[in-house]
Amino acid sequence: MTELKNRLNELEIKIAHQEQQINDLSDMVSEQWTMIERLGGQLTKANSRIESLENNPQIEKSSLLDEKPPHY
Repeated sequence: MTELKNRLNELEIKIAHQEQQINDLSDMVSEQWTMIERLGGQLTKANSRIESLENNPQIEKSSLLDEKPPHY
């Protein structure tokens, strides 16, 4: 009977660890999905800006050259 209780305890411990791992993975997927959505929005905005620059010949090239890159 004691051996059966020990096996049951070991199984319960393993299940508890697996549940924690599943919760951790679920949190990570949720965070990554949020980041993907944010990056998608930034990409859409960048594409719109590129299209507007390509389709608007009135913009002077010098004004674009004087713009500081985003990493400054």
